[in-house]
Amino acid sequence: MISFDNFLNEKKITLKRQYTENHPAVTVSKNAAVRNKMLEAVKDGKLTKEEFKGLLKEMTKDSSRWMKRNTRFFNVSEDGITLTAAGNKTLAAITVNEGNAFGDAVRKAKEAGEKEFDFEGKTYKVEEQTIQEGRAFVAAAKKAKDAGDTEFEYKGKKFPVTIKEKKETVTEWLHTSFSGFTSTINEAFGSQVLASLFIKTNGKLDNDLAKGFYTKTKIAMDKVQDEDILVVDPSSAYKAKGGNTITFYISDNEKENPYAPADSYSSAKRIPGGGYLLAVANGDNKFYDNVWVRGAAKNTRSFKVLDGKPGGGDTIGIEKRYRGWDATGLNNVKRISEVADRAVIINVDLLQQKYSTDNKRAERLAAKSGATAFKSDKDFKTENTNRYHAILAQKAASMPLDSVVADAIDTLSNQIKDALIKGEKGQYGDIIIGISSKGRECKMSDAAYHMKNILDEYQRYVGYVKQQEDSIARYGESESWYKREIQNYAKSVKDKVDQIGSMSYAW
Repeated sequence: MISFDNFLNEKKITLKRQYTENHPAVTVSKNAAVRNKMLEAVKDGKLTKEEFKGLLKEMTKDSSRWMKRNTRFFNVSEDGITLTAAGNKTLAAITVNEGNAFGDAVRKAKEAGEKEFDFEGKTYKVEEQTIQEGRAFVAAAKKAKDAGDTEFEYKGKKFPVTIKEKKETVTEWLHTSFSGFTSTINEAFGSQVLASLFIKTNGKLDNDLAKGFYTKTKIAMDKVQDEDILVVDPSSAYKAKGGNTITFYISDNEKENPYAPADSYSSAKRIPGGGYLLAVANGDNKFYDNVWVRGAAKNTRSFKVLDGKPGGGDTIGIEKRYRGWDATGLNNVKRISEVADRAVIINVDLLQQKYSTDNKRAERLAAKSGATAFKSDKDFKTENTNRYHAILAQKAASMPLDSVVADAIDTLSNQIKDALIKGEKGQYGDIIIGISSKGRECKMSDAAYHMKNILDEYQRYVGYVKQQEDSIARYGESESWYKREIQNYAKSVKDKVDQIGSMSYAW
């Protein structure tokens, strides 16, 4: 099968050939989505500055910074914006010649003696394909593309018009990489965002990097979802200092390195693109190294905060030396954030909170056994009112559910008070509050445990509201999971409060 390595090697566009060692080749990546769309927008003629800026703002949050990195492709004048020679050359290289693309894939597979090959994320058998079929395939794709369709049909199957890279499965890798951890994993990563962090630019999975991340966090990586992860502008990530986070800085577009020393190698003066991992940092903007763990199981790695000068064999991502022939000058997180295109933030506290189940059952049993220790309605009300105010203290602002929970404490306290006055006992000799809508005896212990459940859910609600607001304050946005959980816990609190009148909370 045609390898991902060979595929990636063909994703370079040579703008200028090397003719001496002092004048190396100038290349750019084909896989720069925003740049490619802007080139295509300008290809048919001039765009006004307003049209260009408006289109660019729809695709990137930092249009001015993007323009500085891509000036070589565009001529900017008072009359409008056109393509430079580099822009036209790049546009010509990225224009998909679909017929040749499919045919070349067949031809290369045959020459390599392969029986199968990949094209547009699907696998084909070599013996079943011909160059003529490739042209027919492309004709259908081109026709759909010209018509503005997003997919086309070929031989009874539907294909996307835009070529998408096939995502390499990580199931087998996960099962074979972690002896203790992977015994419980039945599927691949739940999050493609997380999985992409451990795929190198050659298309292979970085086992050592994933081992280091897992050893550091002990997060069940197969359970993490895209909604748990935050992707933000690199400058926002850098400025949001503090917290138990791990931030991956990514370069999607190849670019010049403004911090490379004058005497460094030519390779150090260019920053790769295509999803290249530049660095991994903690919440205090310190680099992580990925080091071997002494005395641990074989091949165990873990993230460790970098001590001393950055650079060396264990550094994650791009070389970070400040001086020397192989130095990049990218010796701190601030500089890394300035040349990165995006930052992926892993909120370690959130993920450990969601996916660590240790001792939860024991905690629930212990809480339940202690929930009946109220001897009077006054004790009950005092105990729960104190906890209610302690929960509110987590957040110095009024919450929408405040009055609902406060009323619930009062109502349940009155139910207990009335029960103590009446002194009515049930079939097992317990004082009962009454009979539920389902015909069950409602005991004081049922009321105590139900109030505990309401406050438990309310505490989670308040906590998630605060965490969401903290995330927005730091990054300008938050993990989408928070919004959903806030709504879920708000509904849960309301549903439990609604059970009080009918006493349907009785066990």
